[in-house]
Amino acid sequence: MAYIQWEKPFFVDPATGEIVLAGTEGAVPLPTYGNYGGGGYSAGAFGGEPRTTLSGEPLMQDELTQLGPLQAPRDALDYRFYLHDVASNDVGEPYDQEQAEADVALVEELTVLDARYDPEASLYAGGATFGMIGRLALNDELDTLSLPALLAATQDAVGDIRYGLENLPQQELVSALGLLFEPTGEEGVFAFDFEVTTTSLDEEIVEYLALNALNDAVDFGEADDGPLDTGLPFSGTSDYRLTFNVATRDLDFVSV
Repeated sequence: MAYIQWEKPFFVDPATGEIVLAGTEGAVPLPTYGNYGGGGYSAGAFGGEPRTTLSGEPLMQDELTQLGPLQAPRDALDYRFYLHDVASNDVGEPYDQEQAEADVALVEELTVLDARYDPEASLYAGGATFGMIGRLALNDELDTLSLPALLAATQDAVGDIRYGLENLPQQELVSALGLLFEPTGEEGVFAFDFEVTTTSLDEEIVEYLALNALNDAVDFGEADDGPLDTGLPFSGTSDYRLTFNVATRDLDFVSV
């Protein structure tokens, strides 16, 4: 299957998590998926509207399929994005508690879903999970997601991304690395850099637990498997790097 649309990206402001116009300074392009995966992308089009019942409830996947190719979710992952689109349309703007709950529901659905039936689905599911967690954090709504759910989602997302990168065909791997990662000074090694800002001890503890869950998932069984230094107990901004080695198809996660 090939449902990631590398040639049809949407754009995100990494500082706010908001969907922005192409050409916006600092915006990060991300690919869409199927008919419903991606910010502002629904029913096969940017600005599209997901179909619902007359009362606004989501339709079943087979009901959507009967409505035609643009309304039909392409697979189980795409249907989860449809459900999130319906919930998000009900909420509207701006970002609030209801939108946070819709994002949490998607994170929980993606954690339960076994997306490793296909490398593309697996990679996109992992990326979407981190995207939702990041958006919750940027909007001070991360506590809407329980700590056990956050840890489970983080570990599952890393596993999904690892499976996707290890099993993508070479041509798609090049597309993924070119869009999602940046080349480093080391040949064949690509990196994705991000930062986490905390303002209290409680937030710092959540950062420590969540990112060490990610680190454990990435480095499990390796010689460098050890706790990640997140700056605990001091709050502030910490920088991190996720790297991928094309030759070995190995993920690594470090603080920088």
